[in-house]
Amino acid sequence: MVLRFYLVVLVVFAVSVNTSSQVFESIEETAAKYFISLSNKDSEVDSDLLKLKEILFRNYDKVELENKYQTSINDFDSLKNHFNEYESTIKNISKDSALVLFNLWYLHFSNTFYNYADEKFFSSNKTKILFFSASMSCQCTLEMCKKQTIEILNLAKEMDLDYWIVDSYEHNDLQIKYETFFAPSLIVFDSHNNVLY
Repeated sequence: MVLRFYLVVLVVFAVSVNTSSQVFESIEETAAKYFISLSNKDSEVDSDLLKLKEILFRNYDKVELENKYQTSINDFDSLKNHFNEYESTIKNISKDSALVLFNLWYLHFSNTFYNYADEKFFSSNKTKILFFSASMSCQCTLEMCKKQTIEILNLAKEMDLDYWIVDSYEHNDLQIKYETFFAPSLIVFDSHNNVLY
């Protein structure tokens, strides 16, 4: 009986450690799933939104956010506040309008974890896509960025590719490095970070 109790405690501890050690990955995966389901107007879109909210509002460790994920608790709180605003706004707007607003939230998420995502992306040994989007631009550019973000998310899911969607309005260092001076644009890298396309 005591052994069974310790086993249960160990499993709960392992799950909680794994959850906290996957902050970026958990949020990113769930946000991408919600983004795709919102774009497809799937019936489970509301449950996908609730899953994203549950993951986003877990009690994450401040030190881990700062050290491992290279973001401050204030920046993370700002992301959560943006999500709350999004959630309250979508009750009164169309799904197409919700897509526009969620794209902005998704780019906010990308900005919040920019440094961590940079390291993670370039350390991947898979073929990967770097997509430059924009949170501020003319309406037609924002619309193209949103549509292509959804296409990238679908493609990455279908082909098991790593991807990183960067807000080039906030972070243009990689655009300068790879001489892609407009958004939307994308670069495909091989497993050794050589540019393929």
